[in-house]
Amino acid sequence: MKSILKYILLWLVVVMVLVGGLLILASFLTHSSAGADLLRLDDQEATIRAIKKAIPGVVSIVVSQDKNRIGAGSGFLISADGLILTNKHVASAVVDGPAEYKVTLYSGKQYFAQLIGVDPLDDLAVLKIFDKNLPYLQLGDSNSLVAGMSVVAIGNALGRYDNSATKGIISGLGRSLTASGNNGQSEDLQNVIQTDAEINFGNSGGPLINLNGDVIGVDVARDDGGASLGFAIPVNEAKPIIQSVRATGRIIRARLGVRYKIITPEMADQQKLPRSTGALITLGEHNEAAISDGSPAAAAGLQADDIIFEIDGKKIDERLPLQSYIAQFSPGKKLGLKIQRGTQIFTKIVTLDELK
Repeated sequence: MKSILKYILLWLVVVMVLVGGLLILASFLTHSSAGADLLRLDDQEATIRAIKKAIPGVVSIVVSQDKNRIGAGSGFLISADGLILTNKHVASAVVDGPAEYKVTLYSGKQYFAQLIGVDPLDDLAVLKIFDKNLPYLQLGDSNSLVAGMSVVAIGNALGRYDNSATKGIISGLGRSLTASGNNGQSEDLQNVIQTDAEINFGNSGGPLINLNGDVIGVDVARDDGGASLGFAIPVNEAKPIIQSVRATGRIIRARLGVRYKIITPEMADQQKLPRSTGALITLGEHNEAAISDGSPAAAAGLQADDIIFEIDGKKIDERLPLQSYIAQFSPGKKLGLKIQRGTQIFTKIVTLDELK
């Protein structure tokens, strides 16, 4: 009799444990589902807040010549007094002769804009409209980006659907490509952000924002060879030209004064180079000088076939090309270059001057 009671009690304990475990599992699944729903809701609300914060400062740009529409694109206000950042290929849609730029704000208000200048290095340009207390976007820090971060592209999609917003993630960093425009011009882009947020024709020059609503990139190109392959110029590369326009009223870029190729492992193997990364100083395609006369590089004694592999402790490679690093600074900036010449490694201090 006692053994039967023990057997019954044992089974009761087992049943209670199983029932308790099932209840705990059900509770966990319920809470997990609720947690996932909350995360999705938080992400959705953050996206909506970011778009609401940024979109009043996003503009549509129509470029005309002799009253004929030549091109269209996007841009965004970067100051309350009307400075607008956009792409060079948007501002330069007219190859010859004067152009007319009509800018439309999110509010519907329209202005005629003045072209302040185009960037000699990157696919960037600055326009200006004349008003005050305009809504403008805050600039974020593109150096802090990592793959997987959520981003939103805003712009004048196809030149018809203004204030269009598309969401995605950062798919990659440090990409290089050659982009071609409708006017037949091409631009070599280095160190650009890759995103799966749709960047359609007409989005060029619009902002790529994070979920705080801050600009982390300038939409610039798409690759039609695949799906959802959009690219944006990191906003930190635009900051020096914005600072120069505010200070001097024109775009100023810093110069080192070298022609170079970024070394890849394949290139290093083929040419028997002493390093597999860095910037190899070389002649141009038509035998143009490797070092510009009177440049900081010439003053520092740099030579063809030198390899610049580090600047101020930052390694120069495909992820951080030489031009992209120099583009972050203004003329007058002193930089420490680590150079390899044959088997010799040495350091040179250079002071950047202005690119004319």
